[in-house]
Amino acid sequence: MTALNLSAILANTPSTSGTYVFSVTRDLVIRMAMLTNGALGEGENPTAAEISDCANVLNMLVKQWMGNTDFAPGLKVWTRKRAVLFLSQTQYTYQVGQTSPDNWVESTTGLSFPNLYGQTTLTAPVAGGGTVLPVSSVAQFNIGDYVGILVNGNIFWTTVSAIGANSITIPGSGLSAAALANAYVWNYTNKAVRPLSLIACVLRDINTNDVPIRFMTVERYESLPTKAMPTNLGDPTAILYESRFKTQQPNGRIFLDVGGAQDVTKRLWVTYLAPVEDLNNPGDAVDYPQQWYLPLMLKLSQLTCGMFEVTWSRENETALNDALAIARQADPSTTDAFFEVDGDGTYG
Repeated sequence: MTALNLSAILANTPSTSGTYVFSVTRDLVIRMAMLTNGALGEGENPTAAEISDCANVLNMLVKQWMGNTDFAPGLKVWTRKRAVLFLSQTQYTYQVGQTSPDNWVESTTGLSFPNLYGQTTLTAPVAGGGTVLPVSSVAQFNIGDYVGILVNGNIFWTTVSAIGANSITIPGSGLSAAALANAYVWNYTNKAVRPLSLIACVLRDINTNDVPIRFMTVERYESLPTKAMPTNLGDPTAILYESRFKTQQPNGRIFLDVGGAQDVTKRLWVTYLAPVEDLNNPGDAVDYPQQWYLPLMLKLSQLTCGMFEVTWSRENETALNDALAIARQADPSTTDAFFEVDGDGTYG
């Protein structure tokens, strides 16, 4: 017998890819769905009208499966994001979303989590109406950034129109009132997306000390007698959130249990569930974990059977149920179970 040549065997052993980034696009999911239910034959391609119709169904599907329902516990981990809400002395309700007029902040260019915004100070006082602000550092600023300056105990918000060696310039009529030397200056680039629901919230002070914030029911919030009173200033201890999405009202709402924040250097740090991204273009990647690619394709295939007048087979139904069962148990969230006396709710 010829002795085995171990080196030759090893040389012919297939190697693994070494990559982990497999993804699927909108149009790939559509094509595979149509092949699976028989609407397409081998070598055929969907028409533009078929792609458009299937894309509408696929977008409805990915929106249906997102969020904090018990349908898919793992998606609570996948879509978890964090944002900061800057407070005001004159507000008890805030809009949160990408078109919000309030200061709902996601990660900014050049800044990494947990620094979702930039913070510096004025190096000299600036008179009311001033447009050039001397600051300790300009490294974190970008043209067009939102910028807030501590003025008379509140935050005056504007934008950055120019950046100098040791100063930034703001547009328009300048500061609403005089700002003192060493007054805090904050900046950020992007508004965060609208939350589907809030998971956790703390009130963080300037020294990064955190105090937990409770979630209220609407009944508890509406029963507060002084929630909207302008003189009811203090640190918020509880909030109510309403997602409220519709085309005419694309932002959610956060309601405080006080009429205004007494110390605006404290911010709400919020952990929330975000919507999944729309699938608008042929090459858009599906904003889901890899475990969900197969059930998404199979469910789309099932939903479009009537559209193409094809039959959904028993084998396909079994494959869909198996794929869903596996995906729904992926990435489970770790949660605490607790009892709270006179509580206002639990985390999602």
